[in-house]
Amino acid sequence: MKKIRMFMGAVLCMNLLTLSGCDRVVQSAVVEEKNQTEQKNEEKKETVQKTVAEQVEAPETYQTTIQADLRSADREDKETPMNFTLTADAPVKVPDVDAICLKKVKRVAIPEEEQNKIKDTFGKGQPMQEEKNENEQAGTYTVDGLTYRYSYTQSEQVSDVEELGFGIAKFIFDDCGDMTLESSEKKEREERFQNYIKAGSGKVSEKEAKEKVSGLVSGNWEIFESSSKALTEGSTTLEKDDFIFERMIDGVPVNYVRETSLPVNEQALEWENEDGTLHEGQSEGWENEVLTMDFCSGTLQSFLHRNPIEASNASDERLFLLPFDEVKDIFEKTITLQVMTEDKNRLISVDGGSHYRYPSIDAQSAEITITKVQLGYMCMPDSEGSDTEAVLIPVWDFYGTWTSKEPEYEYGNGEDGPVMGDVTMDAAGVPLLTIDARDGSVIQRIQAGWAASMGSKDIK
Repeated sequence: MKKIRMFMGAVLCMNLLTLSGCDRVVQSAVVEEKNQTEQKNEEKKETVQKTVAEQVEAPETYQTTIQADLRSADREDKETPMNFTLTADAPVKVPDVDAICLKKVKRVAIPEEEQNKIKDTFGKGQPMQEEKNENEQAGTYTVDGLTYRYSYTQSEQVSDVEELGFGIAKFIFDDCGDMTLESSEKKEREERFQNYIKAGSGKVSEKEAKEKVSGLVSGNWEIFESSSKALTEGSTTLEKDDFIFERMIDGVPVNYVRETSLPVNEQALEWENEDGTLHEGQSEGWENEVLTMDFCSGTLQSFLHRNPIEASNASDERLFLLPFDEVKDIFEKTITLQVMTEDKNRLISVDGGSHYRYPSIDAQSAEITITKVQLGYMCMPDSEGSDTEAVLIPVWDFYGTWTSKEPEYEYGNGEDGPVMGDVTMDAAGVPLLTIDARDGSVIQRIQAGWAASMGSKDIK
């Protein structure tokens, strides 16, 4: 073998000599190979060292305006298009982490330690008057002249709701108008208002809310949404502060979704074949984790923790994420199609408010506003039909609100046609579109927090 190698080397060198000299050419080839290797190593090193923010290259703000006349064969008025406008001047939230990896997730029970902390913190050492209830542990506390109810419902099966709540036992007065109150109820409301003044300490900041949650609930939490409004009773005004939290896993949020505002999973309902055969609905799976706190004049109004999760590594491999420019192009090309084709948004809303993700397909006009774009995790089933395990995948959620002019056929007289009424959806935590951050697939979220992709793909 040595002789063969030497011979081949000699032949090669002789051929090279005819060009420009064996020694110089061989040396040049070695240097060139070394430079290419070093360059590839540097490129590889640069890729590995890129943070998620550098990888997706997202702007601080997503800005766009889209206007179109949308026509569909499914509209009642096929001749008249929907005047559609989408605008965005929304912050883009990207986790400040080096990498995002796949995670396993499972539902867990609320630990006894958390239950005791909630009772001790909000009950302020007062005795609990226990209630007899087969399905939950419950009781009432009297704190600072206010009556609170504590309840803990433990899930018997992994698909059941696990929930801990502590809040005002009576209705929340700012959610009821005077027109709906009896005189005795209004008197109770006024007394409760005064008790908030006596017990309260003013406005609750986001920092204070985060610190309180960190001391009560295990894990890391960030505020997804906070809001404040003034409540007035007579000449007195109080500050009401509401906070919605989302769990952070290795610095990445599990994007919050208000599941009651999303379309219902139709497969979970009973359905009937053309021949009249009735089929039972399929399980919707888990609901999303929820953690909220509301305060009035610095005094707790309500605390709720539902369906906690526990995460572990599914893989240590960092995931490739598409640049934001590609993601927003997918969003802009898809949103109008979604509005005109999704068949879960056809019911007319009541009293000017809606819990639907999109305007009705028969709307005369629709204006959608994107309020936030966020890169984070969402749950996907670990296997088909599983309600015990899931994986967390990275997605972009485009949150927003909308207003539309909807036909109210029940008020039409048949001759003049339907009356057009203004309808609004402005609930926090409603993603108008969810896009897989790895490959750009559009994901259809459903009420239970799972998702059904528009195209089949492996999530492992």
